[in-house]
Amino acid sequence: MKDQEVKKEIIQGYEVEFEPILHQYFVNGKQVPSISQICKMENPDIYNGIDQATLNRAAAKGVSLHEEIENYELHGEMGYTTEFHHYLKIKKQYGFKKELTERMVIIEIDGQVVCAGRFDLLATMNGKTLLIDFKRTSQIHQTYVTLQLNLYRLGLMQSYGIPIDQLMVIRLRYDAVEILDLPIQELETKHKLRKYLKTMSI
Repeated sequence: MKDQEVKKEIIQGYEVEFEPILHQYFVNGKQVPSISQICKMENPDIYNGIDQATLNRAAAKGVSLHEEIENYELHGEMGYTTEFHHYLKIKKQYGFKKELTERMVIIEIDGQVVCAGRFDLLATMNGKTLLIDFKRTSQIHQTYVTLQLNLYRLGLMQSYGIPIDQLMVIRLRYDAVEILDLPIQELETKHKLRKYLKTMSI
């Protein structure tokens, strides 16, 4: 299947690979953590009390929703889930326009590649550049997603030179819809990356 193929890009002179089955990133052949892994390290109790089978089922549904949105934005293919149709209503209501979707980014600190990831959607809205992340979770874990979106923002600026004006998370779960603007925290994000480098050998 196309979605299970290894994805490769050259970003700022680095060869970046994403292995989707195991969700692993490699930069010049060396494995680096994903942005999600770093967010989980900073929020270790986020899924406490939830068994792995439940987490796996939720992850599969989340991936399916992301694919529906990506296929619509790239190819105009209509999805069929309730969540997808809520996405169309939100897009019409806010009037944002897709610029990029599901592209890989890398993040460097002090000349060292720290991590890599794939953001959900880069859009423009009211003359501003908007970075959107989609969640299908039962609730928005604000501390987690604030770090996640700020890491993607840093990665987009470093990888492609794209400035990001606004961060937004959209939660879609059955008929539940939640939209949250998140603060830009560039200095705090870099501090957490440096803290990670001190505690992990990569």
